Amino acid sequence: MESVTRNVRTYDHFCLTARALERVGDRWSLLVIRDLLTGAKRFTDLMDRLGGITPKTLSQRLRELEDAGIVTADREQGRREVWYRLTPAGTDLGPVIDALGRWGLQHAWRRPLPGEPLHAEHLLRSATRAIDLAADDHEPACWHFRLDGADYLVENDGRQWSLTAGAPPARADVTITATTQALTALIFGGSDADIDITGKPKAVERFRRLISTMATVVHPA
Repeated sequence: MESVTRNVRTYDHFCLTARALERVGDRWSLLVIRDLLTGAKRFTDLMDRLGGITPKTLSQRLRELEDAGIVTADREQGRREVWYRLTPAGTDLGPVIDALGRWGLQHAWRRPLPGEPLHAEHLLRSATRAIDLAADDHEPACWHFRLDGADYLVENDGRQWSLTAGAPPARADVTITATTQALTALIFGGSDADIDITGKPKAVERFRRLISTMATVVHPA
């Protein structure tokens, strides 16, 4: 059984990195923060993304992150669901998560393994990081993904690529409707099976060229 005893050990020396790790260095903590960067989520939403975590461990990590001022819980009286979101201090960890993702692409990258849990949001985050890191294409763009019943936006504001959850406020340049498995097959194999891509031809051609960046440009260490 997985231990859920809170690690209260400190590093007992002055170092801002050590101070930060005392708050977010426990197993799962940074992954909880990663999944809240795209917006508020319920406990069940986080369980769906954090394959392998137990409900007891997730509850404890959320309490610890609340105590540290990194996560806040929206508990509305009379409403059963609790929504968790990042505080400004938690949002400030976004560049840290992005930097870890870039490091992973450069030094710890591999393709998804057969049968390995793969959430649509994590696949899109990795693909977005790869495009931002390696594609050298920063023209404005708005791609709307409809994956497994959820909506995501991959956008470029003219400076960098980003991922958010939700539908676009206006018509996207490209709309992609698929399952996570079908999108994985497109990224790594160029397969169009069970995937629908709509938009103007030039925008669709750009999307097809860039979405495979993770498979064709970034190589295993």
